[in-house]
Amino acid sequence: MKKLMMLLPVACSLIALQTQAQFKKGTVMLGTTIGTTAYSSANSDYSYDDGASKSTGTHTYTFSLGPQIGVFVAPRLVIGGTLAFNLSTSRASSNTINTNNTTSGSNTNTTTSTVSVGPYIRYYFAGFPSRTWYYFQANAAVGTGSGTSSGDSYSNTTTASTDGKVSNILNWNTGASIGLTHFFYKRIGMDVALGYSYNHAHNYNVNNTNTTNKTTGNLVASASNYTLNTGTNGVSFGVGFHWFL
Repeated sequence: MKKLMMLLPVACSLIALQTQAQFKKGTVMLGTTIGTTAYSSANSDYSYDDGASKSTGTHTYTFSLGPQIGVFVAPRLVIGGTLAFNLSTSRASSNTINTNNTTSGSNTNTTTSTVSVGPYIRYYFAGFPSRTWYYFQANAAVGTGSGTSSGDSYSNTTTASTDGKVSNILNWNTGASIGLTHFFYKRIGMDVALGYSYNHAHNYNVNNTNTTNKTTGNLVASASNYTLNTGTNGVSFGVGFHWFL
């Protein structure tokens, strides 16, 4: 039993050295992100000098997947790139209390799909136990695509519904994460990561609105087109597999 206890640290060290060999300079890391999900929210409250008040809130969910390739430029240091398909949905809502105590509000739902490409850098800094290695990663990406929007609004005298299209999308994001790679086999690992992300979205919106007068029932159609720039902060969670060749 005593001999077995003495051999265990040696065996663990040999396994660790074998795993570190996969991180040597020149190794290619090829894989895919099965799914990276991110959630962000923003809330604002306005208090006007005339006594009116307004509250707004935006909630955004994003899902991404795509291939990833990198090369170890030094032991445990990877530089590479990612091509990703991204699906994003957001809901923006507002509620206003006017000076005459009437209320008005709106809800807008937007869904976009984009394709993005960007670089990343990853550094494996520790391995405990020997088959599981921890890393820090920083990444960025830029993408383009299209989408749709819909919504509704109300006031003391009217109700309205809106539908539209989102075009000229130019998104860029950056982020950082802490993760781990667990090796099921010598050169196949599974990644799990948790991080922070910032996303900036630029797009052009074409909207058609149908407004109904509550008293007369009259319907009025109108167009509302605008350019939108939005910055959001959030958390991300990702899972993926990599082959070390």
